[in-house]
Amino acid sequence: MLSIGRHTGWRLLQLRPGCLFLCDLHPHKTLHHNHSRAPKTCHISRRFASGNHHSTSSGRRDGGPNPTHGSANEKSTLNLPQLDVKWRARWKQTGRNTNYYYEPTKFHILVRLSHKAVGGMEQVFVSKEATLPERLVENMYILPMFPYPSGDLHLGHLRVYTISDVLARFRRMQGYRVMHPIGWDAFGLPAENAAIERGIDPATWTKQNIQKMKGQLDAMNGHWDWDREFATCDPTFYKHTQRLFLLLYERGLAYQAEALVNYDPVDKTVLANEQVDSNGKSWRSGAKVEKRMLKQWFFKISEFREELLGDLRLLSKNDAWPERVLAMQKNWIGKSKGAKIKFPVTAFNQQALAEIEVFTTRPDTLFGVQYLALGSTHTIVQELAKSDVELQAFLDTMPALPQDSKIGYLLPHVRATNPMAYEDDVPDATKTSLPIYVAPYVVGDYGDGAVMGVPGHDTRDHAFWKHNRYDEPIRTVISSSPDESTIVEDQPFVHPGHLTSRSGRYAGKTTAEATKKIVELLASKNLGGPADSWRLRDWLVSRQRYWGTPIPIIHCKSCGPVPVPKDQLPVELPPLQDHWVTGKAGNPLEGAHEWINTSCPKCGEAAKRDTDTMDTFVDSSWYFMRYPDARNPDIHFSADAAKQWLPVDIYVGGVEHAILHLLYARFISKFLALTPYWPSGFATGGEPFKTLLAQGMVHGKTYSDPSTGRFLKPTEVSFSKSKPVIIASGKTPDVSFEKMSKSKYNGVDPTACMNKYGADATRAHILFQAPVSEVLEWDEEKIAGVTRWMRRLHNWVYEGYRADDASCFWHGYWFDCRYYLSQSELDLRIIDTPNFASLPKESQHNLLLQRSDLRLQGELWRHVQKTIRNVTASYSNGHSLNTVVSDLMSLTNAIIEFPSPQSNNISGRLLVLHQAMLTLLRLTAPIAPAFSEECWSIMAYCKPPLFDRLKGIISTRSIAPLAPSCLPTSIFENSFPEEDGSYESLAPATQKVSVQVNGKLKCVVEIDKPLAHLEGILLEKWVSKEILSNGEAKGKLINERLDVRNSTKVIVVKKGQLVNFVIGQRQAKKK
Repeated sequence: MLSIGRHTGWRLLQLRPGCLFLCDLHPHKTLHHNHSRAPKTCHISRRFASGNHHSTSSGRRDGGPNPTHGSANEKSTLNLPQLDVKWRARWKQTGRNTNYYYEPTKFHILVRLSHKAVGGMEQVFVSKEATLPERLVENMYILPMFPYPSGDLHLGHLRVYTISDVLARFRRMQGYRVMHPIGWDAFGLPAENAAIERGIDPATWTKQNIQKMKGQLDAMNGHWDWDREFATCDPTFYKHTQRLFLLLYERGLAYQAEALVNYDPVDKTVLANEQVDSNGKSWRSGAKVEKRMLKQWFFKISEFREELLGDLRLLSKNDAWPERVLAMQKNWIGKSKGAKIKFPVTAFNQQALAEIEVFTTRPDTLFGVQYLALGSTHTIVQELAKSDVELQAFLDTMPALPQDSKIGYLLPHVRATNPMAYEDDVPDATKTSLPIYVAPYVVGDYGDGAVMGVPGHDTRDHAFWKHNRYDEPIRTVISSSPDESTIVEDQPFVHPGHLTSRSGRYAGKTTAEATKKIVELLASKNLGGPADSWRLRDWLVSRQRYWGTPIPIIHCKSCGPVPVPKDQLPVELPPLQDHWVTGKAGNPLEGAHEWINTSCPKCGEAAKRDTDTMDTFVDSSWYFMRYPDARNPDIHFSADAAKQWLPVDIYVGGVEHAILHLLYARFISKFLALTPYWPSGFATGGEPFKTLLAQGMVHGKTYSDPSTGRFLKPTEVSFSKSKPVIIASGKTPDVSFEKMSKSKYNGVDPTACMNKYGADATRAHILFQAPVSEVLEWDEEKIAGVTRWMRRLHNWVYEGYRADDASCFWHGYWFDCRYYLSQSELDLRIIDTPNFASLPKESQHNLLLQRSDLRLQGELWRHVQKTIRNVTASYSNGHSLNTVVSDLMSLTNAIIEFPSPQSNNISGRLLVLHQAMLTLLRLTAPIAPAFSEECWSIMAYCKPPLFDRLKGIISTRSIAPLAPSCLPTSIFENSFPEEDGSYESLAPATQKVSVQVNGKLKCVVEIDKPLAHLEGILLEKWVSKEILSNGEAKGKLINERLDVRNSTKVIVVKKGQLVNFVIGQRQAKKK
C-alpha cells in the first residue's frame, strides 16, 4: 500500500500492481485493503501506467461480439472495413442506428471509495454522486438533398451525405431530438430513357436502383431515419403532389396558357428556360432546342416575387445562407428599377400595329436611341411573320444562333418614333424615325421583349449597330463631364454622367436629375412612367413525358378543365410494358386510350385526362415537408407535425442547385404558410431552410497527353515509378484536377474506396481535404494520413487497456478532472510555504516532482478543453469540418506523446489520460462512428465475472446498477463533451523577464513563475534554464560574440522579473 503521510485530498491509491482505487484521504486515516475480499476494479497494463505506451504495431484486428483482450504480448490489429461490417451488424441488432433520438447520458460525478464493516470484515464499495440534466427535447431537423436513384452513388453524393450524417450525429449527442431522413427523387427523364434502352418499365429500373443505393448509404455508416423513407414515384407520395397542384389551381396559382416553349427534339419534351444552356442546347440530351407554341401548365411564382426577393435579407443574417447563393437567387429574380417608355409605330403598308413598350433602366439615354430591337416572341413579330416569308425564315434559324449574335432582321415598311420627338425643343436627330430589328440578343421573357437600342451607351447595342449600320455615326448623349470634353466617339460610355447638348433642354443635367424629369414628362403625356421589371417568369411545370406525376386535370368539351376529385387521387400512371419493349421516344400517355378516356366529374360526359406530367422540380419543391408526417395517408402533413419540425434547421446540398430547386422550394413553402397546412410558417416568412450548407464539387485527378491534350484512361498510365508515365510514349502526363466525368476517365467509385480503406477513413478524408464550401480535389493517395492516425489511436487504446480480467472500472463514471487538478494543486501548496524548507530533502524532491507532473497533466487537460471548444464550434457552424480532423489529430498526438511521470505517483496521470481519451473518442464519433465504437468498447468492456461482483456490491447500497459493460454500451449513448471551465483556470502562470547582459537589455522573455521556495543559487539556476529554453532568447544570448553560460555572476531581481548576466570581457569573447 502506498502511504502519502499527512497530505490529504482526492487520490488514487495503487493497492497492488494493476489495481487502482480513488479515495478521499484524511489525516490519520488508513485504508485497509483485503486482497481476498475487494473486487479488482481497474486493471491497466504497466506499460500504459508507466508511460511506455507507444505502439508500433500496424496489423489488423477483427473483434467478435465483445472486444478481445489478449495477453501482454498480443499486438493490436486494425481492419477498418471489417469494423464497418461488425458495427453495422451491431447497430442493426440493437436498433441504435434506426431510431431518430437517443437521450445521451450525462454525468458530472465524483467517485469515492469508502470502507464499511460488513460481517466483521471491511468491505470496499463504490458510490457515486450523479447529477443528470433535464431531458433535452429541442428538435433539430437536418436534411441532405435527396438523391436521384441512378444506380450508383458518386463521390459528390458521399460528400453531402457524410456532412449531414456528421452534423446529425453531433447534434444527437448534444441531446437534440434529431430527424435525419432520406428519400428518393425518383421521377425524371433519365429513368424513362433508360427504360427505353433496356426494354423494361421505368418503375422496375428505379426500384432496383433504389435498393442498390440504399445499401451504399448503409455502407457509409450513415444513421438514417429509414422509417420516414419514401420515393417520389410512389403513388402514396405523388397523391399529395397532385393535391398540391389542385390546391394551387383552386387559389388561381396554377393555370394553362399558350406559350412559345423550348422543345427538345431528342427527348421530345418541353424544357424550362433554366434547362437550356447558353448555347441553346438541352441540359439533358444536348440537342439543339427548338421553339414551339404549345399549351402548357404554369405555376404563378410571379405572385410571390416580392417576398422571394425581400426575404433574402432574412437568410443573410448570421451567414445562414452562403452569400454566393443569395446573389444567384437575387440575380435570377432580377428586379430592375427603371421606366416603361412607349414608342409609337408607323406601318407604311397601312397595317395597324400597336405601339412598342420598352423597359429601360436608363431613361436618361432616350435622346440616344437609334433603333428598336424585338424578340422573336413579340406580338408584332409574330403578326408580321404571317405575311413575311423572309421574316419567318429568319425566325426558324434563330434557335441555332447564339444569344449574343449580332445578326438582325430589319422589319420592312415599319418604323418607330421616339416619344420625345413630339416636344418642340428637341434636336432634329431625335425626331428621325427609328428602324426596328428582330434580334437574337433580345430576351423575349424580360421586360416586354423589346429593347431601345442606344449604341453610344450600351456595349451590346454598340456591337449590334456597328454590325448592321456600320456606315452611320453613333450618337453620344452622356458625358462624364459637363463640358463634354471626355466624349470618345468609337466606344460606348456606359456609366452615369452629364447629358450633352444633343439632349435638348436637359443638357448639363446629371443622370439622376434628367431621369426624374424625363419620366415625369412621359407620364404626363401617357407615353411612359416609372416601372419595375422582373427577370423571374411563371414556372412552366408541364412536361410531355411518362415518368412523372400525372397532372390531375380532366378536359371536358362542355366544362373545360376540371380538377380530378380528391377522393379519386392519386391519378396513377398506367402500366405500358409494350411501349418500353418497342423503345419509342415521346410521351406514351398519349396512346394509352383506356387511361385517357374517362368521364367528366362535373357533367358526366365523355372527357379526356391531361397527358402531361409535372416537372420533377415540383416533387423536390415540397418533399422536405413530407418527412415530418411521412405516413399520413390523408393530407400532405399535419399542422402539428409542421409546427414541430419545420422549417428545416440545416439543409445540405450542392451549389449547383442554388437557383432552381431552392427558388421553387421557397415559393411552395411561402404558399403553404398561407394555408392551414403550415400556419406556424407565416411567422418565419414561410422560408423552408434556416441554414444552408452548399458544399463544393468533387474534382478527380485527371491525366492527359501533353502533346495532344487527350484525356488518358488509368490503364494508359503506369504508376510503377515515382511519377506517372504514359505507357505508349514514356512521357510524363499532365496532371490536373477536373470535374469528374466519364469522358475524362477521372471518376471514383466510392464503394470501392470504402471497401478498401473503410467507410470511416473515407468519411474523415472527405472532410479533411477541403472546407465544406470549396472544391474537393480527391486524391486517394492522401487517405493514408487518415488511416495512419486511426491505426495509431487504435493501437494506443488497445495496448493501454487490454487486461487479463477486466477493463477499467472507472469507465462507469465520468471523473471531474478540473476538480482533481485544482484540489491536487491545493494539496501541494505546502511547497509555497516556509514549512517546505523544514521537510526532508527527499520529501521536497518528491513533492516538486509531483507538482511538475501535475502541471503536465494540467497542460494536457487544457489541450483537451481547447479541442472541445474548437471542435464544437466547427461542428456547430458546419463550414469548417476539415479543421475538426486536424484538431483531433493534434489531441491524439498530445495524448500518445504525453511524457512519463517523474514522480512515483502514476495515479493522476492515468486518470487524466483516461478522461482525455474518452473525450477524444466522443469528439471523433460523429466522423468515424464504427472506429469510435470499437475503441470505446475496448475501453469500456467489463467481463461478466467482474461485472457480477460489482453489481452485487452496488445494488446493496441502493445505487443504480451499471450497464452490462460499465459504460453505456454505445458511444452514441453518451453526451458530446462540454467544456468544464478549466481552460482559463489551467492557463500557466507566467511572468515577463527583462534579460540584461552587463546591464544592457538584450531581450524580454516570458517564463513560468518560479516556485515560492526557490531562492539564491537555486533560483538563479532555475531562471537561467527557463530563459535559455526560449529559442529566440537563446539565439541572442549564446552566439559567436556572446555566451551567457560563461557569466561570472547572475543577478536575479524581484523573483526573476529582471535578470542580469555579468560577463567579463574575456568571457564575452570566448566561444
